[in-house]
Amino acid sequence: MKQLKTIISAFAMLVAASCSKPSNTASGYVSFSLEGDYAVAESTKANVSNFTTLPSASNFTITISGADYSWTGLVSAWDASTQLAVGNYSVTAKYGSIDEEGFDKPFFEGSANFAIQGGLTTPVTVPVALGNAVVKIECGEMFRNYYPEYNFVVVRGSNVLASFPKGETRAAFVDPYNFSIRGSLTNELGNTVSFTSEEYRNLDVKTAYTFKIDVAGVGGTQISISFDDSIDAGDIINLGDTELNE
Repeated sequence: MKQLKTIISAFAMLVAASCSKPSNTASGYVSFSLEGDYAVAESTKANVSNFTTLPSASNFTITISGADYSWTGLVSAWDASTQLAVGNYSVTAKYGSIDEEGFDKPFFEGSANFAIQGGLTTPVTVPVALGNAVVKIECGEMFRNYYPEYNFVVVRGSNVLASFPKGETRAAFVDPYNFSIRGSLTNELGNTVSFTSEEYRNLDVKTAYTFKIDVAGVGGTQISISFDDSIDAGDIINLGDTELNE
């Protein structure tokens, strides 16, 4: 099954600061700033800002690690006059957490290696990308005709990651390694039926998935769930196998 992939690339520019050459050439300097490229490649051009408010560069947390050195804090808190011993280092940049899922919960991460040279300021570029996935739910016109009232939730086991009541158009950010969609549908007669989709496993990060839900059979007894314009057998749900509350 082909997958609609959304590559969200951000680039953290770690820019050299202007300073005089230190007398101790066994140390050097580095200064940090972040500049993001949040373009989204979908079927139509988009931006991360279509799904959530973009994070400020000053809200990224960086961790600098060396043989005998470690520092963690916001980019805005880094002191560019800090001397670092000559040697090899690594830096990671993060915003948000992979463990926090839902609306407006993007997680960005990236890392790079660099070396400090005596008496010099080292410029470093850290590539930062979305570390979770985007999930949206859209309902077809025929589905809405059969079921004027509905509610969906994205779940992992018993844990609700995001709720999509009727009319919800926002996108949720989730760890795509494992989740399902549960639905509660009410027809024009007021009868309600519920279902749980298959488990979607090991989907891709940096990707936007729009789950399209529609009626697949006559009488509205089957619905389809697809996210790449194709429907496999596993994407057909027979509502006759679920409990109908009359």
